[in-house]
Amino acid sequence: MIDTNILFLVFKDFGLQERSLFATDMTSDEEKRWVVVGMASVKVAAPLRDTIQKGMASHYAHLNTHCKSLSPPCELSTLTFSQASKDTTLKCLKFENINGNSQMHGKIKKNYNYSVSSEIELAKLYLPDYLARFSAFDESLDLAAILRLLGCSKPAPIFPSPIQMAADHVRDNCRNKWAHPNFSEWTESFFNDCFSKLEDLVKSVGLPSVEEKSLLDQLYEWQTKGEIKNSRG
Repeated sequence: MIDTNILFLVFKDFGLQERSLFATDMTSDEEKRWVVVGMASVKVAAPLRDTIQKGMASHYAHLNTHCKSLSPPCELSTLTFSQASKDTTLKCLKFENINGNSQMHGKIKKNYNYSVSSEIELAKLYLPDYLARFSAFDESLDLAAILRLLGCSKPAPIFPSPIQMAADHVRDNCRNKWAHPNFSEWTESFFNDCFSKLEDLVKSVGLPSVEEKSLLDQLYEWQTKGEIKNSRG
């Protein structure tokens, strides 16, 4: 029997709402594989939040320097509609996600407050609104948002292309398949492929060697202990 408390954490970290699959009678091999991959992904999310925090700090500094080249020069914290709307990169960001802009001004962008006060607020500009509701680089930042930020390439990349590629592979072929499961796809081969993509992502982000080894060992343990051979005759 599957512990529903653990399942709740998995659903929460994948950015999902409660759903009919939130049940204790999952007994098929495919369902068991699906749950194991979800639990393993939660393990991966924790250190990736540190990667996001460091990456966004660097990106904030980069964009802050960029703002000093605008006319008139400014910083992210003093950015205005006039400056943002004329810049190729800045005008594509989702300023509706910060400073209560969407709630107070709807789609009237000229009335938005364009001040970006922190790396957390900057990260929200790269996400759809339903993923931009975190308050820190902690558990409130779920895996769906993490993968979006790691894989972001437009309007400007935040992370190097190897990280983008690895994150997109996990997002497209693991996380999204998990969030919208067709259990007939959750074969032993697909299960192992999910772990391979999670391992590639861990290796791509440049964690300290001891931390990387520990996380890869945990993934291997989840994969081997959770490996479920087809029990149907």
